[in-house]
Amino acid sequence: MDKRRLDWVRWGVIFLLLVVGCFHYQKTFEHTMILIKDPIEDMTHAWAVPFIILYVIWRQRGEFQRQAGMPSWRGFGWVLLFLTVAWFGARGGQARIAQVSLIGLVWSVPYALWGRGMGRLMLFPVWFLLFTVPVYSFLDVFTVHLRTLSSGMATGILNGFGMAIERSGTAIFSKTPGAEFNVDVADPCSGIRSLFAIMALMAAYAYLSLKTRFQRWTLFACAIPVAMIGNMFRIFSICVIARIFSQEIATGFYHDYSPFVIFMLAVSLMLLLPKPIVKFEAWLQKKRLIPQWLTVCPEQEAAANGPSQARHAFEIICLTGGLIVLTFQSSRVLGAPTYDEINFIADDLPHQLPGYTSDRPWFCHDEQCYASTDELTLTSKGLQDGDGFKCPTCAKPMQKISIGEKRDLPHDTTILKRTYRSAGSGECYTTSVVISGKSRGSIHRPELCLPAQGFVMLGVGTSPLHVPGGKPRQARVIHAQHSSALYAQGRKREEALNIHIIQDRASSSSAQKFSFAYWFISRERENTSHAERTLIDIWDRSVHNRINRWAMVTISASSPLDTKESMGAFEAFLGEFYPKIFRDGDSQ
Repeated sequence: MDKRRLDWVRWGVIFLLLVVGCFHYQKTFEHTMILIKDPIEDMTHAWAVPFIILYVIWRQRGEFQRQAGMPSWRGFGWVLLFLTVAWFGARGGQARIAQVSLIGLVWSVPYALWGRGMGRLMLFPVWFLLFTVPVYSFLDVFTVHLRTLSSGMATGILNGFGMAIERSGTAIFSKTPGAEFNVDVADPCSGIRSLFAIMALMAAYAYLSLKTRFQRWTLFACAIPVAMIGNMFRIFSICVIARIFSQEIATGFYHDYSPFVIFMLAVSLMLLLPKPIVKFEAWLQKKRLIPQWLTVCPEQEAAANGPSQARHAFEIICLTGGLIVLTFQSSRVLGAPTYDEINFIADDLPHQLPGYTSDRPWFCHDEQCYASTDELTLTSKGLQDGDGFKCPTCAKPMQKISIGEKRDLPHDTTILKRTYRSAGSGECYTTSVVISGKSRGSIHRPELCLPAQGFVMLGVGTSPLHVPGGKPRQARVIHAQHSSALYAQGRKREEALNIHIIQDRASSSSAQKFSFAYWFISRERENTSHAERTLIDIWDRSVHNRINRWAMVTISASSPLDTKESMGAFEAFLGEFYPKIFRDGDSQ
């Protein structure tokens, strides 16, 4: 086949990918746009990514023509890999995985059709699209450690400047007469969000201004310490403003504009780093301590297309186009997965447990009231109203779930709540079982919502359990304390301030610390990992064509679960409580 006819076939495959891809990835595009606009993800930098990519492609348009060669079997292998990822992303209902598969196909299809040189040139502009994938909500496990590190570094520097600063967890406070302030480093101020924006900025600058692989990757790696230093300096500056002026100015006007501190510091360091990096590379070359392939410009490497690729060019092109259509269409032909309608959880949590008294919270949904109280109090006041109760404040009907849960969770979500208090020790366990509906939005990790509700997370980890009966085997335990000022403000929106204000130091003492344990269960499985649960769902949706029904069990202990005695009491409670939450015959 002559080259001109081969080019027509290749562009035909590209057109085919565009057409079927628009239908296959339609929901992925819509979901990604929603996530990018979500304040929790904070993906403002994503809007600049396409423009940077278009500039890179336009800048190297001549090189693309020179590097275009014959089809590549190696590129076809990458196409197979990302088509597999596309299958599981679509069937598993995972927009982020589907987005990664699209990015991979945009790179691997030209690689397969035009050879290794095209794949090398497309490497940066295509994979730069990864900075549009929303991942913050999946990395919250790291934010607690980043918050602790940032607050610790800021405290050390503040003390080094002669300020008498103390730290408790992620809270920083000063009790110096006339210069008191209390701030808490919340999740948005952990630095994880600014890290992605700075990484994107440095990746683009490194590619456009530096030449060799070593120089580019070294500058890109510097994004991590730069982001950490910038975030630490931001916290430091907020505390300095609070000390010199007032806490209101520091956590108000200055706090809202302090992200520019990180940006300006990152840009300054980015402009200063290339020269030292180039000199360091030259020194390594002189000492012969660096491989040769790291010191060349990858865009100028000659493409290597063997004769076998030319002989089988037509087969590679046809297989690429055929598999794209087959993969995309087969996921549609199989239809939507079947939802597991069976509810394996009892209709209500146990009313009585040996050695414990139980109660249940009720909530008023009136916008002028929002009162909440317990069932025993409502009963003692004679406020029964059929199967429910009247609000003691406004006399409106009360509900078993809060207005926020009703508004934000899917309508087919079931929530069971009850509080148990030990008759002997007085230890209180607040329990909740959230049973999912058809939407994955029914269940999310507590790490995402606790900070927005005024809680300060001190530590997160997975703890093994030794419960009579053997289950549950382990739980995800969050050690936290309450930020009383935020709670008293009664905030009714999801956004949390990046710096939580703690007005009363006594409210954040060890007496106010508590632990929050949770795990996930289905009819067949039990685990504490959100990532593991997601992988199970992807596999069952893709292979077994089934949507699992999950429940999340959460238990808040009034005392921290940080001693052998407190864990022993907690495990004894679970031995009585856990078997009774299942329907008969469905006990785990």
